[in-house]
Amino acid sequence: MATYVTLVNELLRRMNEVTLDTAGDGFDSVRNVQALAKDAVNSSIRLIIQSGQEFPFLKVTGTGTIPALDPLISAGTVKVDFPSDMGTVDWDSFFLTSTGTGNPMPGPLPVLSFTEWQTKYRATDEKGSRGAPERIYQTQGNQFGVSPINDNNTYFINYVYWSFPNDLVNFNDVTVIPNRFKHVIIDGAMMFMMRFRSNEQSAAMHQNNFEDGIKTMRRVLVDDTLFVRSTFIGGTKKSSFTSGV
Repeated sequence: MATYVTLVNELLRRMNEVTLDTAGDGFDSVRNVQALAKDAVNSSIRLIIQSGQEFPFLKVTGTGTIPALDPLISAGTVKVDFPSDMGTVDWDSFFLTSTGTGNPMPGPLPVLSFTEWQTKYRATDEKGSRGAPERIYQTQGNQFGVSPINDNNTYFINYVYWSFPNDLVNFNDVTVIPNRFKHVIIDGAMMFMMRFRSNEQSAAMHQNNFEDGIKTMRRVLVDDTLFVRSTFIGGTKKSSFTSGV
């Protein structure tokens, strides 16, 4: 994975500009074209991530902790915050683990829409129905809900999400994008730099290269849709019906 200063310097060389110290000296205080190059690299990375939020290098396994509740609490709902870097979540991946004080039976947790949970289970949950998690539901915020309300045990739920990393800041920050696609970052950054220089012809050329590079990334890294095909071979169908009268 390429560091921030490496990407910025490659961009500056493409533009025939003065590069920065690779040890980071003065990296935070650069101005003019060098500062614009830093912004262009981050803008390019953001566009790449936004164009394919389910790239495998963004996949993370998260853990939702369902804490033990005071058994005297008689009502309420349980909602768990997603990590702050969560971009999208795989709603089919929620799994109740066997760890925790409740010693639950591990297994996948079905996901409900907020409307379905509210219609079928909210009244029971609000009245204080307790037990190990049996389902999760989508909320209207950066959380997921758990039903029923857990008892006085602790439970752990694993799930998969795709992160949205923060911008690169320090000279030695490392981009999450694999090094073999570094040229895509540079093409995107060149597009921004050429627009700054009002060179629309060059900007359009780099934009085409950038978009083609993103398409290649998606083709190489993002799984194709799976198709289910039956391999069942049926035998010859026989009938006891006899023709004629």
